[in-house]
Amino acid sequence: MSDTVQEIREKIDIADFLKGYLRLSPAGKNFKANCPFHQEKTPSFIISSEKQIWHCFGCGAGGDVIGFLMRYENIEFIEALKILAEKAGIDFHRQGTSDQKQYARFYEINAAAKDFFKLQLAASDFAKTYLKERGLKPETIEEFELGFAPDGRDVLVSHLAKRGYSINDIEKAGVIIKSDRGTYYDRFRKRIMFPIYNHFGKVIGFTGRIMPSDNDAALAKYVNSPETPIFNKSKVLYGLHKTKNQIRESSQAFLVEGQMDFLMCWQAGINNAVATSGTALTSEHLKILKRLAGTLILAFDADEAGQLAAEKTIDMAGALDFAVNVFGIDDKKLKDPADVAQNNPELLKKYLQEAKPAMEYLFEKYLIKNNASGLVNQKRGIRVLLAKIKNLYSPVERAQWIKKLSVHTGIGEGPLLEEMDAIESATHITPQNNEAGNEQKVFINKSRKDVVAQRLLSLVSADARFFSEAKLVRDFLPEAYKQVLAAMESSSSPAAKEIADLAVLISLRSSLELQRPSEKMREEFQDLLKQLEFEHLKERREMLAVTIKNAEEKGDEKALTDALKEFDLISKKL
Repeated sequence: MSDTVQEIREKIDIADFLKGYLRLSPAGKNFKANCPFHQEKTPSFIISSEKQIWHCFGCGAGGDVIGFLMRYENIEFIEALKILAEKAGIDFHRQGTSDQKQYARFYEINAAAKDFFKLQLAASDFAKTYLKERGLKPETIEEFELGFAPDGRDVLVSHLAKRGYSINDIEKAGVIIKSDRGTYYDRFRKRIMFPIYNHFGKVIGFTGRIMPSDNDAALAKYVNSPETPIFNKSKVLYGLHKTKNQIRESSQAFLVEGQMDFLMCWQAGINNAVATSGTALTSEHLKILKRLAGTLILAFDADEAGQLAAEKTIDMAGALDFAVNVFGIDDKKLKDPADVAQNNPELLKKYLQEAKPAMEYLFEKYLIKNNASGLVNQKRGIRVLLAKIKNLYSPVERAQWIKKLSVHTGIGEGPLLEEMDAIESATHITPQNNEAGNEQKVFINKSRKDVVAQRLLSLVSADARFFSEAKLVRDFLPEAYKQVLAAMESSSSPAAKEIADLAVLISLRSSLELQRPSEKMREEFQDLLKQLEFEHLKERREMLAVTIKNAEEKGDEKALTDALKEFDLISKKL
């Protein structure tokens, strides 16, 4: 595997690859961009073609091209490796380990199943008529490769076995099931088939929808592929492989409940939609969308289950700092976005533009409707809203809604804040995704002195005219930075891995300085020199305090006098 990784790193230039995801601009010999992993207005994300690494000085994330792809697309190491190997023209099947080859077989089996289902749809007038009645056009069906699973116990099993795939691999790929008696049968039978794709358009699973004629309470309306090595339900959103670029450009994601809603929205010209794949929305789904968009527009069914799902999503999205709007349908005859799109595509766009902020939707649900329900219900509604306000990521947004709640209820902001402090928030989600993902290990700043030293040497790296002055404060630097400065002076690479990583980090950071006016750099450099000396003197005074205490305990008058004298001088200097 290490050979494959190394070959990928050699054949794929990280800057060229990242241009497909980020808007890069030159920064000396490197490139810079706004970080995709946290919100920022000023670029702090640096890409080095020379070192083939990236690092963000805003959130601290860093790594190579594999680590970037894993984090950005929320995929596993093997999947990232396979995608990059294909891009680099590397024979992944030949070079891969047995695990990698098995992953490749799972992709092949799902692709073969998809092709089989497509052929079955083409042969079924019954299934084609149903899709036509639902409003889907032939070009939409073709673009998203919809299919039909025939009504037979082992039709797909036999087809794939004849193609040469082992029964064990077919089962692990998720398209068949092993019975208690040891026989195998098709997981999907007499269902419309929706292939589920990963972010790169590879089929990794399916959702099968029951036909209307089989509307039996004993049969599940939807059947989904199980978890497999290539399919993780909590990380996959239907349609995202088609809409991710538009979502990123518009910074808005229109989240709908199912595949049919998505397809009808796509057909109506709404190209920033995504759908859950027959499963509940997870925080992982939202973290994926957060990398692309700042605003989430929710469209869930008007039934009780749909409204509960919408409210849960509002809570989770609010905790992740989304701006959340709720899509509403005025016409009671239309129950979901698919109905609206089929009846009037322009009305769908109108409803999207009129989507109301989620907190307004919640105010209406818990406050306005409870006003006529008595004091007990009103009090309960206020507490629910306070829990949801407390859950919001942004302090500014929390303050805004507390003020509005005060206006609506006539209760002062002080009592509302006091009540809010006493209750739990609606949900608890960490806003940052801390997944590792083959990330670069870099020197972690442990003190204020480290922060100042790193900044100072970054300026030295950006402008050699600062070097002579930096040498004068060499003794003030932490030991690691002394070694980096020595390496800069001799134009050599430090021997120790940790020091070498720190030197690379400083070199990358210097790229952020290059386009600043020289007088601004000089001004900051002088300020950093003072800060470095200040931190050094503080450390020295703390050491002297310990020396004074020890000298007093031992009765060493000379040591005590010398320490007190230096302590006094440093204190005056500080």
